[in-house]
Amino acid sequence: MVVSYIKKINRLFSLQLMILLLLADVIIDPGNLIFHAKYILFALVFLFWIPEVLHKKPEIPVKLWWAVFFVSVFMPFYALSISILNHSLQNTPPGTLVYFNSFFFFAVILVIVSEKTDLTTYFNYTSLLIVILTLGLYFLLLLNPGNFGKLYHYFVEEKQTTVYALRDYGKVTLLMIFYKTSPLLVFPLSYYLYMLFIRNRKIRISVVMVFFLSVTLFLSGTRANLLSMIIIWFFYFGFFLFRKSKISFLWIVAGFTVILFFILPPLAEGLFNRNEASNVIKFGYLSSYSNFFNHHWISLLLGQGVGGSFYAAGLDRWIDVSELTYLELIRVWGLPVGLSFIVFLFLPLIKEIRNKNISHLFIAYLAYLFISGTNPLLMSSTGMLVLVYVFSKVFFIKDKMIFQNAKHQVQ
Repeated sequence: MVVSYIKKINRLFSLQLMILLLLADVIIDPGNLIFHAKYILFALVFLFWIPEVLHKKPEIPVKLWWAVFFVSVFMPFYALSISILNHSLQNTPPGTLVYFNSFFFFAVILVIVSEKTDLTTYFNYTSLLIVILTLGLYFLLLLNPGNFGKLYHYFVEEKQTTVYALRDYGKVTLLMIFYKTSPLLVFPLSYYLYMLFIRNRKIRISVVMVFFLSVTLFLSGTRANLLSMIIIWFFYFGFFLFRKSKISFLWIVAGFTVILFFILPPLAEGLFNRNEASNVIKFGYLSSYSNFFNHHWISLLLGQGVGGSFYAAGLDRWIDVSELTYLELIRVWGLPVGLSFIVFLFLPLIKEIRNKNISHLFIAYLAYLFISGTNPLLMSSTGMLVLVYVFSKVFFIKDKMIFQNAKHQVQ
């Protein structure tokens, strides 16, 4: 009996450790070019889980099996089948088949739900690795700018985890260090702001975490990250203020509206300036997608499949992956399947609204979907594990920290 109990404890510990290491690995090494351990850890998670399934036979909801079938089986194999029919797999390097193998990672949700594992703590702590790496690289360059060439070669060119650039903020120019998994920081930011403004708990650690998470998102330099950070901040501060004093809330909203009236036109001009380098590429994508769909209407309906490519006017070359994720879904899978997956992505938000059970996850996931509109991270293994986190929490693991039950926390 004791030996059996010890074995069970060891198995559970090993399984949780593999889940933690898998999350840490896909966050640090999204391209699997540093540790080359992503698929090994993925296999080990199921290796430690399957014996428990055979012995215990946990009850897994039917709707979860359907979700896994749609994302991890139908989506990749449909795209693969279309690419075979289109002969687009010829001379395609295996590493470019990102839309095939990444979707398998959604199957991890079977493990998470059956083991009733709450991934909030896992995500909060593993995402700190992004903060450590970003701020560490930034200070290394400030202390010794001569390291720029070595760091650029390793992190940008060789391992493809980071993007370095200069970003103008008015008359101030700052170095941008964008770690490719930095959009995930919206989840711990939302959690700690929730603890700070709504729950009024873990005050010291929440203040420290919010500060470093916000600084890292600011230094990432992308407009989507910055806008998401600002929206999350205003959401929590506004909710807190509304509970404290509705009159103060109305005054601040009125003042903010007046400020927006003056700053929105120049801000919009800057954001949508067709001559800005990043916008040149994005607007080029739009015209390229339009041209592609006009000349390939069958691909618009059925998709191009994995390994397919199209001409990107903004880059003046053929590419197989673009930043415009939702248009990519249509290009690869076609309108019916692509739109079905987009609806699937928004199901957690619809679920929380219908149940009036708005958790800290709601605003974070909304911000993440906004960032994903111009970031291909969503359809990577990292993005699939984000979906595992969100879907498991919203549909299968009840979150006790909801705004509805937090009213008494804010006097």
